Amino acid sequence: MITLEQGGFELEVSPELGGAITRFAVRGNNVLRPAPRNPASVLEAGCFPLVPYANRIANGTFRFEGRECRLPLNFGEHPHSLHGHGWQTGWRVESISRAQATLAFDHAADAWPWAYSAEETVSLGADTLQIKLSLRNRDTKPMPFSLGLHPYFPRSAGSRVTAAVTGMWQAGATMIPTEHVEGSRLIDLARGVVVAQAPFVDNAFTGWRSTARIEQPDDGLAVSLEASPECRFLHVFIPTGASYFCAEPVTAMPNAFNRPEPPEVTGARVLAPGKTFAVEMRLVVRTR
Repeated sequence: MITLEQGGFELEVSPELGGAITRFAVRGNNVLRPAPRNPASVLEAGCFPLVPYANRIANGTFRFEGRECRLPLNFGEHPHSLHGHGWQTGWRVESISRAQATLAFDHAADAWPWAYSAEETVSLGADTLQIKLSLRNRDTKPMPFSLGLHPYFPRSAGSRVTAAVTGMWQAGATMIPTEHVEGSRLIDLARGVVVAQAPFVDNAFTGWRSTARIEQPDDGLAVSLEASPECRFLHVFIPTGASYFCAEPVTAMPNAFNRPEPPEVTGARVLAPGKTFAVEMRLVVRTR
């Protein structure tokens, strides 16, 4: 476990647990959901990286440049592949200081037929947690990809999330997008949503301006989530009756590689051999 400190901020990161943040707190108040002492899964952590793709690929199958790719179904009995490799891979420590750590891992071509490297740098500022996630194509062929981060926020009676969005992808029973609709069809993020009053949500919102506000009045916290402009989608996950909710900055919608729409709509990207692409997320925390 890596522990970083800056002022009243404390951050714990587990390289072996998918490079996940297991605790981020300010003066004893949890900004992200804390993991239990011995987490059984990265899904119990506070935030983890999504690389080399974010969210779902339908049935683990897609075609790219005339080639069919079949990926393992990596989420129990769920019928789709989810979130890539980073969350289920141990990361090595590249560097560490009092307020910053850099982790990395290398992927050799397998069912995902491209070799690549990923790097994650977490750093604490005076009032900010910053996470930079980068992907480098080490293969000889172009590689499709998307990137993102998956923060979990504690949920209490007063938890509220606000984000300027204009549209939303509706989803079917297994959460594969089906239809693009106006942004307020399910919840009205632009006006602000009290999480405890929301229905089940697991949807990608579009027209996002790369910022969101998380208010936790019960703990006296207000968090500004700021992402790279390349993160054009905000994926919101509000499971029924859970003690957390998620607001995930991502570069593409779920199942982007299989959509008929152009990349300008889906967010699907291609990384040339030898090239690197990076995104960042900042959590700026204000206390009462």
